[in-house]
This record gives sequence, structure tokens and C-alpha cells, in this order.
Amino acid sequence: MKILLRLFSLKLLTAVLGLLYSILQVHYFGASRTIEIYFAAQSLVYLVSSLTQSGQLAEVFLPIFHKLNVIKKGYGYLGLNVVLTRMFLFGMFLLSIVFLFAPSLVDLMVPGFTSADKEMTSLIFRMFIPVLFLVLMNSFFVTVLNAEERFGRAEFLSLTNTLVNILVLVILYPYIQLWALVLSFVLGRFIEFVFYAWQLYKNGFRFKWVWSLPEFDHISFFKTMRSTLIYVGATQIYNIVLTASISFLPEGVYAIFKYVQNLASKIKGLFIQPFTTIFFTKYSILVQNVKSVSKVFTKNFMSLVNINGVIIIGSILMGDEIIRLIWENKKFVAKDVDLAYVFLLFNCVGILISSLGGLYRKMVVSQGKAKRLYNFWSISQLLTALCTYVFIKYFNVNGLLFIIPLNAFFMAAVSYLIYLRMDYPVKINFFNKNMFYVLFLILVAIGVKFLIFPRFVPNIISVAIGTVFVLSLYPIMTTYKIYSAKE
Repeated sequence: MKILLRLFSLKLLTAVLGLLYSILQVHYFGASRTIEIYFAAQSLVYLVSSLTQSGQLAEVFLPIFHKLNVIKKGYGYLGLNVVLTRMFLFGMFLLSIVFLFAPSLVDLMVPGFTSADKEMTSLIFRMFIPVLFLVLMNSFFVTVLNAEERFGRAEFLSLTNTLVNILVLVILYPYIQLWALVLSFVLGRFIEFVFYAWQLYKNGFRFKWVWSLPEFDHISFFKTMRSTLIYVGATQIYNIVLTASISFLPEGVYAIFKYVQNLASKIKGLFIQPFTTIFFTKYSILVQNVKSVSKVFTKNFMSLVNINGVIIIGSILMGDEIIRLIWENKKFVAKDVDLAYVFLLFNCVGILISSLGGLYRKMVVSQGKAKRLYNFWSISQLLTALCTYVFIKYFNVNGLLFIIPLNAFFMAAVSYLIYLRMDYPVKINFFNKNMFYVLFLILVAIGVKFLIFPRFVPNIISVAIGTVFVLSLYPIMTTYKIYSAKE
């Protein structure tokens, strides 16, 4: 519980600063094509980052790191050196190709942009490419720190990064406008690399050019890329179809979509990630102890249901008022606020589904079944890409609303079904008393918001705050009892 509260407090400060950063972005750029160009370049960065598969491989490496240290203390770091040496060479080759074909990638990603907008997007993207080397290394650094139960490092760094982003934007925007965002992004990734490298150095890690280690079957490890390559390719097809389809919608829709997506990411990072971070590490250690695993899983599953209930209740009752308060200005008008509110509600549903599915994902990966998971996830991503094209083509913005929760559902369903086929799976009754209580409270929030508030409440904000507090008492107190109970 102490670890959880420490992670939450750091993420709370980060979320507050992140909110301020988003307020500044909306204040300076609104729902303009300028910010959409920046978001498009960022999307390409994440596309290439995914192609390196550093995130997936880092996740698979966590249980391997534990096993190597069981063989002999320090072998985990030697295994890390093997991975970093090979990933660096692979990354150098991949990023060189990407730099050359950047304009073609931009054409593929945002075909609805004008030629001038595409040229600007390509220029910004090329400036981001060298930073991807640091992103590649950072994925493994933070995973190893969590494997050693050095929780809070990534959260502290995220807090520092957000503060730097704010300062860079406020100080430099009057002089270089959009380039202030570009500079803050580059500086943030560099700070991350230096910080993680320093933390690992203090723990005894020393980088060496190591090509292999007898105790580490790196060939089998990197063969995981065969499965993840298919998954990564399918994911990027989905992302490209999504972004390309949105680029044909009216100007401003993509900006609002990304603003809300970033806000939802902060909400998930604040309330959900502390549970999943601790769960993954604990589960990978206790994976052979069925009784202990069952307790850890049940505790986290019920807690996530309750926390998601609070998130959804708060978003329903106060989401539009909060968005209006923080974002509405002459560059972000009332209709933009209304669209952002609807996007937020659908994103919160996606957070609920993905967070519960994430528990099953962690267990499948910890038990060495990542290849099977990624193979079936590939089908999910391609199916989502097809739905994305059809929904946006025929239903425009209304179709876009359903994409995030639909994608989360496909991914979570695959994780759940694969886990059930494993030895001694932990089973939980989805239709339990706690689940029905939380669902009932959400329905009450919907009724209050759309039936009572518009007709009878003169001071909506104050009453909404009180209603959120009352409806959230049960899930919050239940979560505290569950997570603070002795194992």
C-alpha cells in the first residue's frame, strides 16, 4: 500500500502539471492545423518506435532478467547488455531507412493534409528520428528498474519532464511558436535517457559491448520478434488507417481527438498504472505459487474495477465542465468542448476495458506465452483497422467515437481467452456483487447528469462535485480495504 500511494502521489503531481501543459497547448494552438502537424509527426515517431519492438521485448525481458539473476547475481545486467548491443545496431539500420523515406511515410499517414502541411510534418519528423535511439534504450532501462522493485523512478522522471516541457513552451513560444513543442519533446527524451542510465549505474549496471551470454538464450528471445513483428505491423496498419481517415475529417477534429487521447493517457497513468506496474513485478516473482497468484490477481482486479468506476463517474458528471474550464478560449470554442467531452467518455470506457485486459496480458507474458498473445493480437488490430475505415468513412466523427473502446475490447478479449487455456488459470466471477454495485453507481451518475442537472440544478459545478464524492465513497473505501489488507 505504501508503494502504491507513493506511485500515486508522484503521478498526481505529474497529472496536475500535465494538465497545465495541455491547457497551454490549447491556449497557444487551439484546434488548429499547426498542432495537428505536430501530432502527426509524433504519431510517426511512435510508429517507428513500435517497429523497433523495444516495448514488447522489454516486457518479455523482465521475467528473463529475474531468471538470470537466480542463476548468478549480476547475470541480469549481462543479459541486458546483450540485448542493448543488438538493439542498437538494429535501430541504427532501421532509423537510417526511415530518415530517407520520411516524406513517403508522411504521405501515407496524413493523406488529407495539403502539400505544405506534409512538408512541415516531414521536417519535424526527421528532427525527431535521432531521439528514437534514446527511446529504444529507455524501454529496457525502466523495465529493469521495475524488475528490481525500484518503483517510482519513471514517475519522478515523468514529473521532471512535464515541468521542463512547460518551462520550454512558456519561455520560447513567443519566439519560435511550434518549434518550442519540438524542442521540449527532444529535451524530454534526452533527460529520460540520462536519468535512467544514472539510476542503473547507481545499482551497479555498466554498459559493455556484449554479443552473447551462455546462460541467456538470446536467439530464442529475439525470435519473439517474429510474433511481435506481425503484431507491430498490424498495430501500425491500424494507426495509419486511423490517422489517415481522421485527416479527411474537418480541420480540428484530429487535434481534439489527440488532446483528449493525451488527457485519457494521463488519467490512466495516474489511477491505473500504479496497480499494473506492481502487479506485473509481483506476479512474475510468484508465478509458480498458485495460491499467492490468486490473491494478488483478485486484489488488483477488484481494485481496478472500483477505480475505473470512480473515473467514469467523475467524467460523466464533471467532464464537460472541467474541459470547458481548462480549455475553452477563442481558439477552442463551445462546439470543440462538446466534442471533447464525448471523446472523453468513450476513452474512459476504453480505459476500463484495457486495464482489466492488461492484467491478463501481464500474466500471459509472465508465463512465457507472449508469442501466442501477439499472434492473436495481430488479428485484433487488423480487425480494428477494418472497423476504423468503415466507421469513419460512413459515420464520420460519430464513427470515430467507437474506435478506442472497440480496440480495447478486442485486445482484452484475446488476452483473457489465451489466459484461460493456460495451466491452473485464476478464474474470477465477472458478475459479482462489487461489479454490480459499481455499475449501478455509474447508471445513477448518467441519470443525474442527463435527467436531473439540465432541469433542476442551478449551480451544476458545486452539486456535481458533491455527487461525485457521494457516488465514489463505496468504490474508494472498498479499494482501500482490499489493497491494505494483509496477504
